[in-house]
Amino acid sequence: MPGMLLDLRQAWRLLWRQPAFSLWAVATLAIGIGAATAVFSLVHAVLLRDLPFAEPDRLAWLYNVRTERDRAPLSIPDLEEYRRENTTLAGLAVFTNWTANLTGGGDPERLEGVRVSGDFLPLVGARPALGRTLEPRDEQGDRRAAVVTHGLWTRRFGGDPAMVGTRITLNGAAHTVVGVMPAGFVFPFRDAEIAVPFSLAEDPRRGDRGANFLRAVARLKRGVTFAAAKADLDTIAHRLQREYPRDDARKTGVSVYPLHAEIVRDYQRILWTLFAAVGVLLAIGCGNLANLLLVRAIGRQAELGVRVSLGASPRRIMRQLAAEAAVVAVAGAVLGVFVAQAAIDGWRTFGPANFPRLAAVGIDIGVLGFAAAVCAAVVVVCGILPGWLVSRDLAAALRSTTRAQTSSRRDGLLRRGFVVVQIGGAAILLVCTALVARGLARLERVDPGFTADHALTVQLSLPPARYATREAITAVYEALALPLGALNGVTAAGVVSLLPLSGLLSTIDVAFPDRPAPPPEEVPQAHFRIASPGYFAAAGIAVLDGREFTARDDVGGQPVALISRALADRHWPGQRAVGRFLRLAEPATSPMLEVVGVVKDVKQFTLDGAPTPDLYVPVAQMPASQAPALASRMYWVIRTDDEPAALISEVRRTVHATDPDVATSSVRTLDAVLALSLGGRRANVRLLEVFGQVSVLLAAIGVYAVAAFAAGARRRELAIRSAFGASRRDLVRLMLAGELRPVLMGIGGGLGCALIVTRSLGDALFEISPMDATTYASVAGALAAVTLAASCLPALRAGRVDPAELLRS
Repeated sequence: MPGMLLDLRQAWRLLWRQPAFSLWAVATLAIGIGAATAVFSLVHAVLLRDLPFAEPDRLAWLYNVRTERDRAPLSIPDLEEYRRENTTLAGLAVFTNWTANLTGGGDPERLEGVRVSGDFLPLVGARPALGRTLEPRDEQGDRRAAVVTHGLWTRRFGGDPAMVGTRITLNGAAHTVVGVMPAGFVFPFRDAEIAVPFSLAEDPRRGDRGANFLRAVARLKRGVTFAAAKADLDTIAHRLQREYPRDDARKTGVSVYPLHAEIVRDYQRILWTLFAAVGVLLAIGCGNLANLLLVRAIGRQAELGVRVSLGASPRRIMRQLAAEAAVVAVAGAVLGVFVAQAAIDGWRTFGPANFPRLAAVGIDIGVLGFAAAVCAAVVVVCGILPGWLVSRDLAAALRSTTRAQTSSRRDGLLRRGFVVVQIGGAAILLVCTALVARGLARLERVDPGFTADHALTVQLSLPPARYATREAITAVYEALALPLGALNGVTAAGVVSLLPLSGLLSTIDVAFPDRPAPPPEEVPQAHFRIASPGYFAAAGIAVLDGREFTARDDVGGQPVALISRALADRHWPGQRAVGRFLRLAEPATSPMLEVVGVVKDVKQFTLDGAPTPDLYVPVAQMPASQAPALASRMYWVIRTDDEPAALISEVRRTVHATDPDVATSSVRTLDAVLALSLGGRRANVRLLEVFGQVSVLLAAIGVYAVAAFAAGARRRELAIRSAFGASRRDLVRLMLAGELRPVLMGIGGGLGCALIVTRSLGDALFEISPMDATTYASVAGALAAVTLAASCLPALRAGRVDPAELLRS
């Protein structure tokens, strides 16, 4: 131990005397380790850290598998069958999304929440920070209990320690807060901030096998795999499909996914892509530093020769060089932790707003352990390996005390090998970055079906006790339409049940009076929307044929509908859809709807998604069963000639003047809605671009360092060649030929690896081939140009050598 401390002290003094080299080495590592640590903190918090539940690896999210999708909700009767007949589940609980107006003690606020069965929180094993969780007894009678998340508790209630037992008003009804969940807790719906009990026994849909609205979480029995649980539940689903061909015809099975994976599903690929990219960047940085340390060690052969002549062993030399690398690595790791913390803070500010488990992202023991492991790997690669190679040839070290510095063929191969690694890694990163950037650019040019500029959106949540009917909702719409439309600069205003790019699913079966009824499993569906007069003009959705809704489309008028181009082409290909009729399949007494217009296809989920068959009905003619859904989510779209953000305060005042209990939320422009749909992908691409640029810089510096050392080591050879008639151009060409060979090998190897790696990027390459020749050629050309420039300066200096002066020295 004293010997190691002496080595570290000597290494520190040596590095202190060479500040330029030391600063560059530490900065290189700080960037690499900091970036790797920051991305690992995201991966660790989101993908690797268990949910704050008991035995989370046994928790599963259950869905119906339907003919059109594999993640569909369940009905109460089906769920009861699964609960009663399964042999693989230790428990099964349900939940459904829910919204609530929180009133009293401040401005009305719309909260995203969940309704959960009383056994849900006990099943997942969640422990409260204060009070208790919801229990089965809370389903009984009119208990009206609630639990809140830590975020809502601190944001709205100031972290009041006496919160438990407090009564709050949700949707006009008093609820008692019985518990506060801990800071790291998340509901399956990530945005949910409050939970209230949900009773299957008291729900009016408990006998309707076609009412599919429930989500379910199950705990697997010990030793049961997810595949075994799925097989067990599929057997039950196939029986139900045979016994209830009308309601369960399209239910072909049950999906069983790990709960953790489902909660973070949207960001899983993005995070692993970033982690792989930062790993490549770190490898490039290590290759760069290892090369610099190797060149530096070879340049110190005279010093090392003196140490050997005074009795130092090869082990002692290697230990000294490793100690120098360790000092650099530790300094880089410490600084890298601060870089990582700054990067995490930046991600919180500029990253996607809906990033999962963001509160759990930070520098903890696990992340520090990762940084320490990376630091240890850097010491091995950058210190021990070069030190071992240099210390092997002690005879060369002794000879170097009396003649110019030289390096063995083995050392030269290693230096150039590090260059190959750096260039190859940079090529992989640049190809991936260029492809996803081009994919993003093409995606940004996709027509979303609406005009995003100069439009403001605001979500209203109506108190359900007073707005439970179609007539009440129509009345509040009419009370708001005139004053909102009269605001300064407003050209159109309207309501829709779900905004474009909301990602929320609302489908409905449709029937056509002029066609025979299809088999139950082939009943066509449409994506269902409720809209008002003025909505299509406000959202900038073009009417391609026919007309938009008008005030005449009220409850006493002819039932009408607007459909998207995709729905028209699917059911009336090559024909005019306006004037045709369809109806909602359920209930059977639904009136015939006349198609009065065909509108442009709108991207309802993602910009890269296929067009959806959309069906719009007027607010005044909506099915009575849809009134509660529209009351909880009524989106106004307001188009203006001016800056839409300037209307926010006036819109809120107008709503408050109409009904002070109506909560406004999600106030944003349509431009912001469009940008939010691309937020995660944009953040991914921007980080990849930064990693790619840094990799090119590190690779160029590595090439320059090796070329400069080679030029210095070959000065005597170049002088002799010059004395025998070689021109300056010949000397430069000779130097470049030797130094560009590993560069070309790195470019070729990197492009070859990129052909394999890019196949895993999936939908990130929107309409871009992973083998796009233009991208590969551009990356190869750019890397060749950068590395040629980095090699030219040392080569030109070597070409100006004075043979007479050098041979006399």
